[in-house]
Amino acid sequence: MKKKEYIKPELNVYQMETTSILAGSEILKAKEEDYSEGSVSDYRDSSGSIWAD
Repeated sequence: MKKKEYIKPELNVYQMETTSILAGSEILKAKEEDYSEGSVSDYRDSSGSIWAD
């Protein structure tokens, strides 16, 4: 039986300085006026069902 060759795993750790701040995104909580008929009417199809992408 042939002996398998062992390949030792390597791990390299580098210390880096952050040179810039990345922009984040913010997800806001829905407000009560987001559920009004005026806001929702744009998302209704001809049968009256509400859809969203």
